[in-house]
Parts: sequence; C-alpha cells; structure tokens
Amino acid sequence: MKTTQTSDWDNVSEILKHNAAAMPLGQERKIREIIGEEPWAPLQRTARHRFGKHVRANPERYGLVFARIAGSTAVYKKSAI
Repeated sequence: MKTTQTSDWDNVSEILKHNAAAMPLGQERKIREIIGEEPWAPLQRTARHRFGKHVRANPERYGLVFARIAGSTAVYKKSAI
C-alpha cells in the first residue's frame, strides 16, 4: 500500500467513525454511503475491499455490524456496541 493510500485509509476510518456515531440505531447503509463519495474516491479498489473487511472484523471500533449483502456490496447496521 502506498503512503497516500495509508493516509486515505486513516481519513476514511475517522470519517466512518464520526458519521456512524451520528446514524440512528438500527439504520442500514453501505460504507461508501456513510463515508461519502469524495473521501471514498481516492482509495483504490483493493484498499476499499480490505477496508470493508477491516470494518466487518472490528464492529466495536466503528459501531457497525454486518447486516446483509446487497448485490455484491456489504450493508452494515448501526449497533448498540
């Protein structure tokens, strides 16, 4: 992963934590929708995929749990964690 990818990863991670905390309990959304298009765009496809796996493996960090698959994209739900 390039250095810019690492800082982009950190940026989307912080935005996701902030935006997920503001979501109503039980609401479902895709990570891309929670973060927003502008911060999400700099991540390469492989980094996006790894970031999604990271979110799924760390529900306590983001307050999101895996809910279902919509097409080929994971949907997460705001949890009480």
